[in-house]
Amino acid sequence: MNVRVKLSSKGQVVIPKSVRDAHGWKEGTELEVVDAGQGGVTLHPVQEYDPRFPPATWEEFLASRIKIDRPFPTDEKIEETMLAEAVRRFDAATRR
Repeated sequence: MNVRVKLSSKGQVVIPKSVRDAHGWKEGTELEVVDAGQGGVTLHPVQEYDPRFPPATWEEFLASRIKIDRPFPTDEKIEETMLAEAVRRFDAATRR
C-alpha cells in the first residue's frame, strides 16, 4: 500500500487512516523513526516490553522459578569453591 503525504512546515506528517487502521495504530501510539538509508525511513511502533521477555502474571513467575530444596551455601563455602576453581583453571592454563 503506497500513500503520498506532505511534510508540514513544522516537520509533521499525517499518517493516513487506512495505514493506521491496517497496523492497528490508535491515537497516542508511540512510533520510532528508523533511518533506513538511501533517503528512506521506516516507522515502528515502540514496544512496551522486550519481546524476548513477554509479560507474565505473578502466578506464572512463581511457577517457573527454580526451586531449591536445600540450604544455601555460606559465603565461606562460596569463596572456597571459587578459589578452588580459579586454582584448577590456572593449573590447566599453565600445563599447555
